[in-house]
Amino acid sequence: MIQVRFSPEDCLACPLRARCTRSEKSPRLLTLQPQPQHLALQQARQRQVTEGFKVAYRARAGVEGTISQALQVSDLRHARYRGLPKTHLQHLATAAALNLKRSVAWLLGEPFAQTRVSRFAALAT
Repeated sequence: MIQVRFSPEDCLACPLRARCTRSEKSPRLLTLQPQPQHLALQQARQRQVTEGFKVAYRARAGVEGTISQALQVSDLRHARYRGLPKTHLQHLATAAALNLKRSVAWLLGEPFAQTRVSRFAALAT
């Protein structure tokens, strides 16, 4: 990363300062990446808007939802037991309970939970 800091004398006296930075006291600070990293980031951002990426990301979103539900239901981050065999058994039991819970919700016709709206996104509405 390359950081460019403008001199306070030049930056604070600039008539276009409001367009450049929101800071009232500090000068403008730019963080630039080396060209290969910048180009890789631009290519990744362009790839994210393709239909193939959206299809692949839907599968990932499903997996992320499953992991989130497992964490909420069973505190999966903390093992109750010591040792790999017992921890593995705990994970299998958690997965079975999660499958059972999802099966019952499907049989009862419960709708999927809506994606939460971030506090920042809620300000826009």
